[in-house]
Amino acid sequence: MSMFEGVSGRIAAKVMERMNAEAEREAVRRLDPLQGSKVLVIGFGPGVGLEYLLEHPVDLVVGIDPSQVMQDAAAARNRAAIQAGRLRLIKSTAADLDPATGPFDAAIAVHTLQICRPFGPTAAKLAEALRPGARLIGITHAWAARKDYGEEALFVDAVSGGLREAGFAHVSNGRAEAEGGSAVLHDAIR
Repeated sequence: MSMFEGVSGRIAAKVMERMNAEAEREAVRRLDPLQGSKVLVIGFGPGVGLEYLLEHPVDLVVGIDPSQVMQDAAAARNRAAIQAGRLRLIKSTAADLDPATGPFDAAIAVHTLQICRPFGPTAAKLAEALRPGARLIGITHAWAARKDYGEEALFVDAVSGGLREAGFAHVSNGRAEAEGGSAVLHDAIR
């Protein structure tokens, strides 16, 4: 069982609501979604970032997350948007994303890219699902990148290289403002 299921999943959802809110807000601000756009959210957790994104005049937000606990938490938090047809939640991983759900104008991944391993298949699916010119914003805890990749630089190289190999035209990385500037930022254009 995943740490994002059952009792541990419900506890993780509550922790994520507080710990990830700043990065979720920053990712949406950096993306600055255009009116009428269709946005993919990869690993939406308890739905805080979905809520921030839906404050913008986007037409549709599609969120993917493999955890039923996170599906339930996000659905409860964003029920009105689901009922209005502005939000669709799919139980899936990024690597298993059906490209037919796109094309998307933009994508956000907050504290999720480090668990998409190996990253190559995820990058390929994102390239299929995002329209040319679409922007991807990824913000990742530096500690999580180190935990999952051994070294932060290995994580940065794996994600950046995977995106380039999948056909993203522009890939940059650096530091996000979240977590006192310690979070890792990926900003890519398909």
